Amino acid sequence: MRLIVINFLFFFISFSGSAQSFELWSSAGVKYKLNKKIHFSGSFSSRFRDFKARTIFPELTVKYKVKKWMHLSVDYRFVSKRENNGNYNGANRINFNTKVKNNWDRLSYAMRIRYQMSAEAGTAGTYNSDFDRALRFKPEVSYDIKKSIFTPSLSVELFYNPNSGLYGNRIDKMRYTLGTDFELDGPHSIRIFTR
Repeated sequence: MRLIVINFLFFFISFSGSAQSFELWSSAGVKYKLNKKIHFSGSFSSRFRDFKARTIFPELTVKYKVKKWMHLSVDYRFVSKRENNGNYNGANRINFNTKVKNNWDRLSYAMRIRYQMSAEAGTAGTYNSDFDRALRFKPEVSYDIKKSIFTPSLSVELFYNPNSGLYGNRIDKMRYTLGTDFELDGPHSIRIFTR
């Protein structure tokens, strides 16, 4: 068991050393279960870089459980992102999500497909995958290590620009994520990851 944890931490540290910049992502939220199929949630998230809030976004979500392995959801998010000159750009964004998930023994695998659209104030005219229309695909695998508080995971998210034009109809960005969830007592959770 110790060997698995040490190998994972070694890989995690060496992988994160190649990152271009360090950001601290934090989030707090609440959930309300209306019935077995419909859930509501709200959260406030922020991303800090160089001790400054880089991105701030409150979010409201309605999730509908179609099957045990499939969920549909709609998110409303107000995104405020700090530019290099210190000003913040804001955008209202709506996400339409479909997520399928399955388990095989201790291995979990999932796929989320998201269509996002937004209205940005003061647009710069260049495509930005955080603010503009995008079709996003995110496959993810995780493994619940037996008798351990760690659940390591790996995902890659593809951002497809559906707009026509010079830089449209192509994958604009890829986001690789390696991390682990820590199982805590009660409804709390901690996740550490590198992108």
